[in-house]
Amino acid sequence: MTRKEFLRTVAGTGAAACLSEIAAVAQTPGKPKLGVTVYSYGRDFHNGTMTLEKAIADISDMGAEGVEILGEAHIPNYPNPPASFVKQWFDLMARYNTKPAAYDTFVDTMFYHSRNLTTDEAAARLAVDFKLANQLGIKALRQQWPPYPADNKEDEINAPYVKSKLAMETIMKALPMAEKYDVRMGIELHSPTQLKSAFIDSILEVIAKTKTQHFGFCPDLSAFTRTPQRSTKTRLVQQGARENIVDYIISAYQQRLGPEKTVAEVKRMGGNEVELNFAGIAGIYHSSNNDPKDLLPLVPYCYHVHGKFYEITDDLHEYSIPYEEVLPVLVQGGYNGYIDSEFEGNVPGASTSGAIRAQQALMRKILGMA
Repeated sequence: MTRKEFLRTVAGTGAAACLSEIAAVAQTPGKPKLGVTVYSYGRDFHNGTMTLEKAIADISDMGAEGVEILGEAHIPNYPNPPASFVKQWFDLMARYNTKPAAYDTFVDTMFYHSRNLTTDEAAARLAVDFKLANQLGIKALRQQWPPYPADNKEDEINAPYVKSKLAMETIMKALPMAEKYDVRMGIELHSPTQLKSAFIDSILEVIAKTKTQHFGFCPDLSAFTRTPQRSTKTRLVQQGARENIVDYIISAYQQRLGPEKTVAEVKRMGGNEVELNFAGIAGIYHSSNNDPKDLLPLVPYCYHVHGKFYEITDDLHEYSIPYEEVLPVLVQGGYNGYIDSEFEGNVPGASTSGAIRAQQALMRKILGMA
């Protein structure tokens, strides 16, 4: 079903009221809240300089409110934390005047290595995370799309963000448990997600049919990557790429030529192995350059947002992602949830806390926050 067919079906099946509600929401500007995912401090946890409490204290000190965690990374004895941790979690929220913003979960379909999980097994594993999120007072769950094979083999280049019958079966089997524990699954729209795709339309179709408020989206701003990180070009040149060919590849990506045409042209230019790899799906097209305006119809179904960023420049701009275009779309669409800073940059000498604080300042400037 195409996007146009989907909307025509919705309008003709008594679900037009749903579209009217969307229009009403869109007329009321949203007021996003700011938070931080503790995942951003991964490097600091790895080198032993960070703890969960220190991260929450830092988040509070920079004026952010929401705290996002990953079950397997930040919860002791996951998925069965001791009662002392649950108490500590709520004590930390009160002590630092923060709130539980989101919980990140994955669907390890290759848990047994020798075979994929059945959809029943995968749904049961999701239910464990729904229960744990509820236990910690978390209402938004950043849900990975179950990484089963794509229905259409040609879509595999965008895996796992592809239309998949098995993935949808898993979600539908898990949905009653999400409703029971009152957590909203937001499927992460991460690079290389294409916002205009059968993948997105399949989710919209289910939402329209079920009228559920527990299944939607979690946009990751990497889906709006307009240009690679500065460090990427430096690394490629060091590995033997030529600047003029790297510049061509970036230009082709920005024009959305696609990996096949870009690789073909780089071959014609006499591209070497480094350049050809960068021109393909494992290189620059591992990112996606969606038009921010294409996010607007999805905003009413967005329950959480990952404020992915790599490098904030001295004049408060994200070098790779057009925040000045994306955040206003969320406001226009009536988004009132959290935008959580998610730092994945590679800036030599940059501190994690300093980078997040700069990005928080950028978002406050765009959103008109004091």
